Formats: sequence, structure tokens, C-alpha cells
Amino acid sequence: MGMDAILCSLSPKRLAMLQEDPEVLSDLIEARLESEIPGLLDLGNTWHALDVLLGEGKNAILGDAVLIRTGEKLPGSLKARLMPPARVAEVSKALGTLTPTHVRDKFKTLAGKGVHGNYGDDPGADDDPAYLKEQVSKRRNEEMKELTEALRSLTALYADAAKGKHSMLMVIV
Repeated sequence: MGMDAILCSLSPKRLAMLQEDPEVLSDLIEARLESEIPGLLDLGNTWHALDVLLGEGKNAILGDAVLIRTGEKLPGSLKARLMPPARVAEVSKALGTLTPTHVRDKFKTLAGKGVHGNYGDDPGADDDPAYLKEQVSKRRNEEMKELTEALRSLTALYADAAKGKHSMLMVIV
């Protein structure tokens, strides 16, 4: 079973619906498989690697970007967390300061962390044969590209949510 992180921007109307009926969250999670939902980002299995690349919670603001550590725990079995609009704006601003090479610059921090999705887990060895070094390099480049794209999507989600003064919801399924 995979563990995917889903973030969803919540307008005041969407938030009110969710607070009125917690089942709306289950419906939202299921519906994402059938159609595109505006303001919903399914990070798939990149979430853990992104969290590590953003400092594993050591930076209080960036530490909320993926796992919403300081968010309010919502009732129900899904263990969802909710971030208020003011915090969304702070996180958006912090994500906006990251360099375009952030993933490449921090990629080595994934090694040995047992990251979900196995990102950065194979640094290769100095005595590897050339073909193996090439495979490791190719995989690392693919992983960096995938994580860079996921970080861009995360940054865009927060920017749009901050602009609309929305809350942010996070759930791992």
C-alpha cells in the first residue's frame, strides 16, 4: 500500500462544507482519481522527499509546507490537518524564496534517510563499473526532475491559495 500526501486549498465555502460534513474529505480523496479538482495537489510518493528537502521541520515555516505540522488536527479517521489562511501566506512566501536549484542543491540530504518512494537512496559507489555509475546518475537525474516538478506544483498551490486567502488541508492516504 502506498502512502500519498494530498494537499487541497480550501475556500471559505469549501472549508464550511468540510466542517459541516467530514465525509466530504473522503469524497474529495476518491474524486481525485476520476477528475481534476481545482486546488488539489496529489504529491503521490514525493511528499516525504520534499519534506526532507525542505528541512524536515527544522525550518518552522517550510516544515509546514508538506505535513502542516502546526496545523489543526481535524476529527475523523483520516488524520487530516488544516492550516489557516495567514499561515498559508507565510508558507507561500517562504516557498517563493527557494532557488530553482533547491532540489539539486539539497538532493544529497536524502541519502540514508529511508525516504518513502526511495528517492536519493542509491548514491552509487566509487568502485562501481561505468555502466552502473551511468544508471545511478540517470536515476538520480530522473528523481531530481520529478521532485523539482513536485516542488514547483507545491509552490504554485500555495501561491494561489495565499492569493485567494484560502486555508490548506493535508491528508496522507
